[in-house]
Amino acid sequence: MPGRPRGARSAAAAVCVFGALVAWTLATGPSAQAAPASAACLLPRTSLHHSEGVDSAPGGYAKARGDVKALMVFLSFPDAPPALTPREVAADHFPATGDFYDQASYGQFRLHLHTVDRWLPMPHSATAYAISRDWRAADRTAYLRDALTTADPVVDFSGYDVVYLVADPGAPGVDSDATKVVNLAAPVTLDGNPLARLVTVFERHPPDRNVLAHETGHVFDLPDLYYRPPAGSNADWDTHVGDWDLMGSQFGLAPEPFAWHKWKLGWLAPGQVGCVTGTGTTYHDLSPDETRGGTKLLVVRTGADTALAIEARTAAGNDRTACRQGVLLYRVRSDRESGAGPIDVIDGHPGHSACAATSVYPPLADAPLGVGESYALPDGTTRVTVTGHEPDGDWAVKVTESLPGGEDAGRPG
Repeated sequence: MPGRPRGARSAAAAVCVFGALVAWTLATGPSAQAAPASAACLLPRTSLHHSEGVDSAPGGYAKARGDVKALMVFLSFPDAPPALTPREVAADHFPATGDFYDQASYGQFRLHLHTVDRWLPMPHSATAYAISRDWRAADRTAYLRDALTTADPVVDFSGYDVVYLVADPGAPGVDSDATKVVNLAAPVTLDGNPLARLVTVFERHPPDRNVLAHETGHVFDLPDLYYRPPAGSNADWDTHVGDWDLMGSQFGLAPEPFAWHKWKLGWLAPGQVGCVTGTGTTYHDLSPDETRGGTKLLVVRTGADTALAIEARTAAGNDRTACRQGVLLYRVRSDRESGAGPIDVIDGHPGHSACAATSVYPPLADAPLGVGESYALPDGTTRVTVTGHEPDGDWAVKVTESLPGGEDAGRPG
């Protein structure tokens, strides 16, 4: 559906409302209501960017619940007439992005796209803005100022929680590595709508799979889970979570959000999160993260800002290309910001790899534990054993909590 046209308004007004300087990481605090469980397992929200804490409500982020309106604005450049129509570019990303979140949220989050069905001309060529992944602040600010000045007289921004600024994918100087969410130091108010962040899209045609779903996750306060190596390093980007969760890699074989993120976004009911406390042995049935209903997440608090998360994964829905199924374990830290390793998947089969031809990081592609397998934390306090796989798809799990120093700590069984 096209954005509603409006009467022309002074472009100078748009420049004035864009007086705030842009910063990539000034917005803080998670984006969604945490489902209540035991207070012992609610990691504290910290001031770090996209903290994984779930103990309090967020500030300044849109809610990924119910019907959410998104606006897509298309920007062209004077040196390169677009070869594609806005509808063709929009089809690169929708309905796939909306379908991803409808599936992931069990129908609780519906992202509705509205498009401005014509190209809006930027005043300068894309090369003039020196677009790149590590964009200079002055060039980035100039681009955003020109984009909003161009769009504001003809586009009604009111009522939208998500705004995508989409550059012509065929224009010289458009760099797909620069696609990301820009967090503003102060909201820009357009048509009475305060916008604290904008999604700048510089994708090729066709784009990377799930790229817009990944960027949209940032709008709702999900962090980057990949590792960015230092310049010149040949280290792998996907060592933290591999294929698991699209906030690690949009190319992953199992991009379904972690159950922890579903908890953070408010998609899990209170009874779907279990908190394991005290010594002794408890038994649990875990319903796969990709399917509706059942217990989705077990949490063991391991420190002031850390927890062990336990969930089941299967090859269905968004994870239909998953390499392996089973019980996935990962460490969560609320004291590490986006891109600094807030989640680490535990390799249930160290020394082994799987799906080498398709996985973004084969050593973690077979991370889930299967029936009869177990893993103990290095300090020996927690041991997780998979005792069965039920006909209805649930996985039976035994969790044993003991005092530190237990035997076989840190090794899979």
